[in-house]
Formats: sequence, C-alpha cells, structure tokens
Amino acid sequence: METVCEPTTAEAIDALAAALDDLQHAGVTPTSADDARGLIVALETQARRMRSLQVDLVEQIDRTATCVLDGHTSAKVMVRHVARLSGVEAHRRAQCARALRTLPTVKASFASGRIGGCQVERIARAHANPRVRAAVEANEASFAAEAETNEYLAFDAMVDDWVRLLDEDGTRDRDQRAHENRDVRLHQGYDGSWTLSGRCGSLAGVELESIFKAFYEAETLADWDAARAERGDAATASDLPRTDAQRRFDALHAVFRSAATARADAPGGSTIETNIVIDHRTFERMLARLTGVDPLLQGAFDPFPTRSYRCSTLDGRPVEATIAVAQALVGHVRRVVVGADGVVIDMGRKRRLFTGAAALAVKLQSTTCYWPGCHTPVTACHCDHLRPWSIRADGSGGGCTCPGNGGPGCGRHNHDKERGYRVRRDPTGAIHVYRPDGTEIL
Repeated sequence: METVCEPTTAEAIDALAAALDDLQHAGVTPTSADDARGLIVALETQARRMRSLQVDLVEQIDRTATCVLDGHTSAKVMVRHVARLSGVEAHRRAQCARALRTLPTVKASFASGRIGGCQVERIARAHANPRVRAAVEANEASFAAEAETNEYLAFDAMVDDWVRLLDEDGTRDRDQRAHENRDVRLHQGYDGSWTLSGRCGSLAGVELESIFKAFYEAETLADWDAARAERGDAATASDLPRTDAQRRFDALHAVFRSAATARADAPGGSTIETNIVIDHRTFERMLARLTGVDPLLQGAFDPFPTRSYRCSTLDGRPVEATIAVAQALVGHVRRVVVGADGVVIDMGRKRRLFTGAAALAVKLQSTTCYWPGCHTPVTACHCDHLRPWSIRADGSGGGCTCPGNGGPGCGRHNHDKERGYRVRRDPTGAIHVYRPDGTEIL
C-alpha cells in the first residue's frame, strides 16, 4: 500500500511561491486575442482561489481566537495590522468570512474560482442585512448560479432589486429603517479637505432642514446687506460676496458653532476646544510668510521635514499650516517643550492621574493608542502609565506621573498590562509592547 503524505501549509505556500516565480519569469504577454482571453480567465480563476483562502484565514483566526494572544480585539484587526491593509479591505474580508459560514454553495464556488471576490462581497453585504439574512441563506444556490453566469453590474443590480423587493414593507417601515440606520460622517480626504455625509428618518430630517434653512437665510441676508452697503439698490445677485454653495456651508458651520456656544453657556456646560498642534519651526516659517518674508530666501525651509514636523489635531488630522498660524493670531497658543527623543519633558510624580497639561502632553505624543494594530484615536484614549504607578509586591512599579512615563492607551489595552503584558519606551521615544512570554508584538 502506497502512503501519500499531504504537504503542510508552509510547504504548500512555498510551492505556490515557486509557481508564481515561474509564472512571473515566463510573463503574461498574450500572442492573440484568444490567448489574452485565456490568460484573463486562467489568472482570474487562480486569483479568486487565493482570495477565498485569504477570507478563510480570517475565519480560522476568529474560530481559534489566535488574535487574542497578541491583544487584538478580533481577527479583522489582526489581519489589518499584520497585512498592512486598509480598514475597508479588512472589513470586507471579515464580512465575507461571516457570510460564508452559512453559505456552503457560495463558498465552494468561490474556492473553485467560479465566482469572484466582488460577487462574494456583494452577497455578504446582503447577508449582513438581518431582515433578509434567512432568505439569502435559503436561496444561496441561486445566488451562486447567478453570480457565475452574469456580469458583475447585472448581478449587483439583481441583488439590489431582490433585497428591495424582500425588504419593502411600505413607507412607514422604510422611514423607521432610515431612523434606525441614521448616521452622519465627517471624512477627511488626502488633500486635507473634509466631506460631510449622513442620513436620517423623515421627522428628524424636516427638523434639521428647518434649522438649516433659518441659518442659510441669515447668511444670505448678510451677503445682501454687504452688497447693498457697497452698491446701494443697484446690487444684484452677482454682487454677493459668496456663492450659494459657500453660504450653505457657512450656514452649517454657524449651526455647529451656535451649538458649541449654547453648550458652554448652559448650567454645568463645558467649552469645546479644537487643539491644533504645530512644531516650532513650521510656526516660525509660516509666520514669516504671513508677514511678507519669503522663508526660502532666509534659508529657513527644509524640503524634507523630519519626524518633528507636525501641523494637525491631537488625533493627527492634518491642518494646512498657513491657516493654522493665522488662526493662532486670534486664538490661544500653548508652548510645549519636548526632548530630543520627541517625548514631552518630565512633569514629576506628585499625582497618580494625568490631568490638565500633563494629560495633554501625553496625548501630544501620538495620534492613536500605542498598542500595535490599534487605531483608537488619541482623544478616545486614557493616559496610561508605561511603568505602573503603584509599587507592587515584586518591587516593580513606582513609575512617575510624567509624560515621559505616559502613553495614550485605549480602554482595552490600558488594562492589558494587568494580564502580564509589558510596555517600554526605548531611547528614541518609540513605545514597544511585549507579551507575557517576553516576545515583542510587532
């Protein structure tokens, strides 16, 4: 009897890498249209099979809870961190993994390369809707068949129509769903600009519209007053200093500012602050430019900023330096001194809790939680003692309440040191996290 030894996962991956080396060496240049079509199908089939393995890996990590060993909250977080993925891509893989648990036909078609990742992602999005999930699972064979035989755009439209038909319960239910799924987001783009988007139910919508229209009309009247002050009764719409789009945004900005003022003036209210962090060299350079001095002529401009360069909010949201310095001329400026390693100077061990300037100094060090792979914004983090403040039975602890011994930690990771994890800052100012067995989490 012949014994067949199955390859291990590592051996299979090595074989795959070798095959890819051969393919890259051979190249994928088609010799004809037929050859091009064949190459497209062949490569796409193998890419789909590889994609199915990436999704299955998320499922296996989640099933075995391997991610917990490194302090990650989920398989999605671990894969996002280790593979350096975007949050969107990590979410897609995790959503597909959850859906494929109960869609065996779709999973088999995906693993064989008969349907692609985009089709599986579309099915997974429908499956994520709790109101149609059972119907998706009951009809998964039809989903797989349609995904195999239709172009993606046609399949996407088909799924959209199917979900709307199955989930369409009249105006009242649609409005209730809109209310339950209400959301608003402020997203910053790569160029530093912001986009505001949101949705809500009908009642909240008409209320928001009434408030917005009142503020928009006030901005419009202000523009007409300015135009008439300059041109008298001959002023026309073309003489208004702002466009209609600009007035709409300024009206919304005024709503936010009015809300912040009302909060501060209310009994027991608090002031909402926007902290902009800018390094000293950039501040001086932009200030010189605003006063008419070209920093290039003064030799003060470095075309390759070092790690000390910063002009952003506490959470790392970039702010254009010129407008930040201009705002500082009418706002408040707080000077913070840092050491050569980029850590804010020591502030003593008089207090156990980081408060006031000391807490701000800790949060100035980073834009997110210090734990590898955790993207919790610094404004949602605690100020954590890297070396514990309390002196323990084994003699450890005794750390000072000073920025050099502090780091921003989210609620979960702030307490992980009680489970044997250690956190250390090296001479360069970088923070390292170690597992209970002494190995570092990278």
